[in-house]
Amino acid sequence: MNTSTVAFLLLLLTGIWACGNSSNQATQEKDPFSDPSLSTEIPSPGEESSFEERLAAYESKDRVFWQKPDLVIDLLGDLSEKTVADIGAGSGYFARRMAYKAKHVIAIDINEQFIEFMDSIKLVELPTEIQDRFETRLATPRDSKLSNGEADVVIFVNTYIYIPNRVEYLSRLKEGVKPGGKIVIVDFKKKRMPIENPPDELRLPLHQVENELEEAGYRWLASDDTSLNYQYIVIGER
Repeated sequence: MNTSTVAFLLLLLTGIWACGNSSNQATQEKDPFSDPSLSTEIPSPGEESSFEERLAAYESKDRVFWQKPDLVIDLLGDLSEKTVADIGAGSGYFARRMAYKAKHVIAIDINEQFIEFMDSIKLVELPTEIQDRFETRLATPRDSKLSNGEADVVIFVNTYIYIPNRVEYLSRLKEGVKPGGKIVIVDFKKKRMPIENPPDELRLPLHQVENELEEAGYRWLASDDTSLNYQYIVIGER
């Protein structure tokens, strides 16, 4: 990384460490529909945006209000004895939060810069006794790099729609999920909404995600289209 990038990361790390807890406590105090100043823009991976711009969007203090990470994580149930794989972890926005509750978290991404960022921020944000629970792993677009039966839960947040050959990917992914393990997909609804990213043509209707899970050999368990204003949550079982 160049000097300006390092300086930016240090500044961002300091800001996240200082205000992260207060943002979590305020999750339910604002509604993105009633406060248009809140940013819900997450750049698409294929967009012409710099790593710094994408990182700033992923770590925006406004994200906690519309993404409701604590609500999503609570839906995963008791994670105290489970290994969770966060595929497309990006900056580790969800993975860092799950590290407090899970036995082990594997933050997976195909971007080496995000891997480096997560390895750095965990030293700033996570208590020493939690850091060993948080592992990063560089993957490829076709391979999650999970070993056989490694994960009890696999979660995709704002990632699933960008995976090439999704059914094929999910089918291969089964090898890394324990029998009875859960797969959770959180992505943007394909409906009219006051946001531009991801563009409507990239979004998938809820029923298509459910169908693709079953086509890949998973059992569909539940879908939640109401808890989040902009997104649905789909849960399947290995």
